[in-house]
Amino acid sequence: MGYLDPQTEGPRRPSPERLAAPDAGVLYVRSFLLMRAVIGFIGLALPVALVLGDLALEGGRPRASLSEYFYTGLRDVFVGALCVTGLFLVTYKAFEHNLDNLLSNIAGVAALGVALFSTDRPRHSTIALTPLQERMGEMPVAVVHYTCAAVFIVCLGIISLYFGIREGNRTELPGRRSPAFWRRFHFTCAAVIGVAVVFIAVTEIGGWLQDYALLVGEALAILGFGASWLMKGLELRVLFSTK
Repeated sequence: MGYLDPQTEGPRRPSPERLAAPDAGVLYVRSFLLMRAVIGFIGLALPVALVLGDLALEGGRPRASLSEYFYTGLRDVFVGALCVTGLFLVTYKAFEHNLDNLLSNIAGVAALGVALFSTDRPRHSTIALTPLQERMGEMPVAVVHYTCAAVFIVCLGIISLYFGIREGNRTELPGRRSPAFWRRFHFTCAAVIGVAVVFIAVTEIGGWLQDYALLVGEALAILGFGASWLMKGLELRVLFSTK
């Protein structure tokens, strides 16, 4: 169709002339960008939906981590959002052979691992073990969960960093913020993810803020990922142009 960017940026942005009379290629680009934006929106909405939804349903206080919401009435939201995100990351660059594809595949598989291998149960919990926990053991399943979560977050930070590098190399277009702005934006999102990782590591090693440290760190990382992907896909000039 002539819309794949040879520099691994995904579908090439169509010219204003092509936007005036959308053909199959333009519609394909719009679909690609919309999927990116939807994944970003899921990332931004997930921490808010889990925390506020659980407070509305069960009251009490926020949980110790986002993963702990697996054991609440928001389990389907938690698992569903991660599975959708994981499947998208695995498939959206499936036919490219480059670092982007590798990182996306690793992040996607890790997201599925976070969803399917649950964390260990909250302390003093009487919740029954899942079938997987009964078969493998609660702690081995939790180790897989935490490993996948760490890999997922680190890959997302690197992807956001690459977003910033490529945005800085793009040609400036009328009606769109400068490449320098978008480079700073995605670098900031990557920095937020990095700060979240450091925050989690420092608080876990130091034993500080045990009640909410993991929740805050995970939420920051997911919000940074969501903002980066939402704005990477939300190119209104392409998505909604009717000229």
